[in-house]
Amino acid sequence: MQLCSYTVVHDTGFAPNPFDGYCTLAVCTPNHQGVRLCRGDWVLGHSTGRTGHKLIYAMKISEVLGFDEYYQDERFASKKPRFERGWEDACGDNIYYRADDGAWKQGPTWFHSNPASFAQDVKHPRVFVSEHFFYFGASAPDIPDEYRDLVRERPGVKCSHGRPLVVEFTRWLESSFAPGRMGIPRDLDWTRELAGAAGSVGCGPGRAVTSCGPASEARSGRSIAAEPSRGLRPGMRGRPGSEAQRAVVLESSRA
Repeated sequence: MQLCSYTVVHDTGFAPNPFDGYCTLAVCTPNHQGVRLCRGDWVLGHSTGRTGHKLIYAMKISEVLGFDEYYQDERFASKKPRFERGWEDACGDNIYYRADDGAWKQGPTWFHSNPASFAQDVKHPRVFVSEHFFYFGASAPDIPDEYRDLVRERPGVKCSHGRPLVVEFTRWLESSFAPGRMGIPRDLDWTRELAGAAGSVGCGPGRAVTSCGPASEARSGRSIAAEPSRGLRPGMRGRPGSEAQRAVVLESSRA
């Protein structure tokens, strides 16, 4: 049994996506790092040091699917973004599939739809799926001192934890909490703001709207590998949900 830990910088409901009975991780640091996990392994995501390395979520891997396999599986149809139903359904992470010519395509999404993110996501096209997970989000508890060695202090993923420590941590977790979703995403404030802005400009399947996500564009089944990044004015910077990025979305929605 292996456990990989990393810092969840932005907890928006997208990565991880803890809705509809499954916790899925498709396009975050462990995926981008090409981590090889199997059924029975664990992923642990904690907050930054500035916020105390709290436990955002932990998931036990049930299966690992390729992007296209995930996209075609009816069990995960509800993980495809549905913009007409509100922020929770719009945060779906089931966005990548193979076109007839074998090229990767991206469905409509608020997230990761700039060329750099697209390329990073499809480099290791694997989705970690869990039916046994503990998602806390904004209600994240402290990680007990005896398990602090599980914390990843730097960017990237740490998978070199000793088995005894992993076993003790998972025993503590399973004896202390009931599995499932126990909180809302920590960064839900700006996710909801994007939902309201996107709804007012008609974001959704079949619409190519340039203001439906942070530093991104909601696209309808188009490959974006060669397209320029849009969503921010030239020279604008900021983390997802920053005032600069929110301003673009909200301004566009009022236009």
